[in-house]
Amino acid sequence: MKRIFVLCLALCGVMALAGICPAAEVKIALDSPPDLEKSGTYVWAKAFGNHMKANGMAVKEFPRDALGAEEEKLDQVTQGLLEVSMSDLAKAAQLEPSIFGFHLPYMFDSIEHMDRMLQKTDLFMKLNEGITKKGVRVLALVAAGGFGGLANTKKPINTPENLKGLRIRAMDKNQAQYIQAWGASTVIVPWAEIYNALQTGIADGYLNPAVVPLLFKHTEVLKYYSDLRYSAPLRVSICSEDWYRKLPANKRKVVDDAAAKATAANRAWQTQVDKTGLDDLEKAGIKVTRNTPEQRAQFAKLARTVYEKIVGREVAEAFVKASDANR
Repeated sequence: MKRIFVLCLALCGVMALAGICPAAEVKIALDSPPDLEKSGTYVWAKAFGNHMKANGMAVKEFPRDALGAEEEKLDQVTQGLLEVSMSDLAKAAQLEPSIFGFHLPYMFDSIEHMDRMLQKTDLFMKLNEGITKKGVRVLALVAAGGFGGLANTKKPINTPENLKGLRIRAMDKNQAQYIQAWGASTVIVPWAEIYNALQTGIADGYLNPAVVPLLFKHTEVLKYYSDLRYSAPLRVSICSEDWYRKLPANKRKVVDDAAAKATAANRAWQTQVDKTGLDDLEKAGIKVTRNTPEQRAQFAKLARTVYEKIVGREVAEAFVKASDANR
């Protein structure tokens, strides 16, 4: 009996090395607290995992940063060590720069506008044609809240003129370019350090949807929020292309169907939180500025001047054309 057991282990090892057996347990690395009310990415991850479980696939969630920070998670997915990760769009753009086109400020009027463009163009397919060559597949663009605004510790922001003298946290050099175009200075701070940066004055504020200060308890240090509605706050759900390709056809369909169901759940959540986020901030003691369309137009005009610097002329023109055609 012992000999048979050893032989079975050896056979499984050979099959795994040959790529015959995909991972027995699908690991999902989370990027936020597991809060179905406040975290859009967790809404997506939970619905995704539940569908796979219902169809015979074992799933295990890992808390935020349990498997490493954004860079480490991306590396693990690329190498096939991690099956699924809720990840930073900007980090994924290191592998395929065109993905940042979806995050350009004032590119879309609403999440519904973006989804129409996704359905009626081949931009998402082209994105995956590029990034799968690097070992990563984008399963979905995941909304992390209502359309984004500016939270800060200093004063109400009505127009770009009000940003002069403020230092705003940027997630990367791309985001820094349009924040600077609005007239603020910038500092790049990892998300894990943002609370301390706000508390000590290293940063005066950041861009994000209204739900984020609530989810991460930043309402303890922030005082103001301006509803700029500059962009859909997007994260990405990515998976290992090596793992995905080695799945049997029926299991790959389960994954595809799970991604579709998870995205539908995420969009339903986003619609609701977009309606309630500002009110919830006010209840938490934050002074909310509901910017007018005319005020937002000033931010949009300045942001569009840096599109080509961020993604290049060809990508910028493709996104603008597709966006305009699907308004």
